[in-house]
Amino acid sequence: MKKILFVVYQPPCGTIWVNEAFRTAFGMYGEDIEPELLFLNEATISISQETGPAKLGMLSLKMVQKYIKKYETKVYAIKEDIEKFCINDIDARFGAEFITNDQVAELIHSKDFVIFM
Repeated sequence: MKKILFVVYQPPCGTIWVNEAFRTAFGMYGEDIEPELLFLNEATISISQETGPAKLGMLSLKMVQKYIKKYETKVYAIKEDIEKFCINDIDARFGAEFITNDQVAELIHSKDFVIFM
């Protein structure tokens, strides 16, 4: 099974990239591809309960979390970005793994394909 990493760095408000990353990732399972998502910079805000996808006009929060659980989709976020944007109310239903900036290169190089959005 090939692994693909979607790296989202655009903010969830005013852009489509967080939503499209989830939509595309969930569509990969039918193609024998294992997707994972990494949120950088302003995109990290999307895993906060205050700015959940449903509040941003994206896929409903329950639908996204249902698919994350069903397919065991990995979601990563950068610790330094969480601190930078003062995100204290992380929604545990995303099951996000927190990595440091120093670990990003290793994560990216461990995948067959990486798509920046």
